[in-house]
Amino acid sequence: MRASPLLPPETPADRAYAVSHPLRPLLTAGILSLFLFVLSVGISLAAVRRAPPPLTIPLVGLTAAFVVAWIAGMAAMALRRPGPAERVRVWGRLAAAIIIGSHAACIGLVWAIMPFVPAPTQWLMAIPLIGCVPVQLICSPENSVANRTGVIAVIGSLALFFATRGGELATFAAIYIAGLGVVLLVLGDRVAATVRATVAARLASDDTARRLDQMLVEVAAERDAKTRFMAAASHDLGQPLAAAALFFDQSLRARDDLARARAADGVRRAFAAADQLLSHLLGHLRLEADAVEAHASPVAAGPLLARIVAQHVPAAAAAGIDLRVARGSADLLLDPSLIERAIGNLIDNAIRHSRGRRLVCGIRRRGSMVRLWFIDDGIGVAPIDAPHIFDDYYQADAGRGATRSGFGLGLASVRRLAALMGGCADLDPRWLRGAAFYLEFPAAPERTVHAREVAA
Repeated sequence: MRASPLLPPETPADRAYAVSHPLRPLLTAGILSLFLFVLSVGISLAAVRRAPPPLTIPLVGLTAAFVVAWIAGMAAMALRRPGPAERVRVWGRLAAAIIIGSHAACIGLVWAIMPFVPAPTQWLMAIPLIGCVPVQLICSPENSVANRTGVIAVIGSLALFFATRGGELATFAAIYIAGLGVVLLVLGDRVAATVRATVAARLASDDTARRLDQMLVEVAAERDAKTRFMAAASHDLGQPLAAAALFFDQSLRARDDLARARAADGVRRAFAAADQLLSHLLGHLRLEADAVEAHASPVAAGPLLARIVAQHVPAAAAAGIDLRVARGSADLLLDPSLIERAIGNLIDNAIRHSRGRRLVCGIRRRGSMVRLWFIDDGIGVAPIDAPHIFDDYYQADAGRGATRSGFGLGLASVRRLAALMGGCADLDPRWLRGAAFYLEFPAAPERTVHAREVAA
């Protein structure tokens, strides 16, 4: 359906209604039904124009008013141009009212006019009246209640009318019309059921197509991210290896022991940097492949956090950052080596990228959950980067004059490590003066804490 520039854009609910009522638009069904109804009434009135029964004029007046209202309703809907949801919720009810009204007019023709006309005219009037019912079934299959009412009322009235006329032909006609009514009832239910099944299949197909499109987008994004990662990995690994080759060449050309020792030390440092990069890369790839298992044991979060912070104090001091630990304690059930990696990655990320002057690490317990906080006063995380900061291979904008470093795996590894140990890692968006990262885990059960104290 083409959207009008004067109408608001379609919502997901509108699209669902558009799919769930494939026999729309209502205008087409209304025009077809109106055409046959007017034709049936016109034939019936033409058949009795020479000797009109006493109720003809009131019936004609009511039918004319009904037709005018019918046309006015369709004109209003055409001018309004409603969306799929409104067509079903509002105008679909109008369609049901029209069906019932047209059936009432047909019943009026059967009992107000047919008894007063000769038999040939009765047969002529019965033919178009019978045709009105299946047309409604086809044009508006979702209005099953109104359609069943019409079958029972109109077809039943015709069958009863001929059954009470007497005569062999009238009896046969009554039997045939009654049988036709049964068939229409069964077909009406089958048509409605078929429409519902078709709609369900269409909705499932559309949902599958949407999910497939989303998966393709995600796969393409991951492919692009890995392409960028491979380029960054080649560049970052190339630097220490090139430095190692340069230092090695210097060691071969050195003329004294001191120069040779300095070159050898440069080779060792270059290979150590390359080994650190490879270790970090392989560690994340193992996490990504679910090749890491967590072996939980009781951990005292306070001493653990203090020990890890002490290891990073020299690097923080070199970056001009005051690294501190706030008082706090909690007992957790974690894998000591994995939680140490996660905490180390968060602290290292703040030292390298926050550009702040202070980094505070602390512990806060809220009910049954424990959060390990890492709060800095640096440049913070841009709103555009915040939703993706923990994604694999994602690197936030480093800002003007800064260069990106690393593979974009540090925070992604933190989230995977936290999930592996039954917790989570996230960024608190409420913190406005820098960035506030945290790890959250369930507190260790009391019996586990008691067992650790007894063992100690």
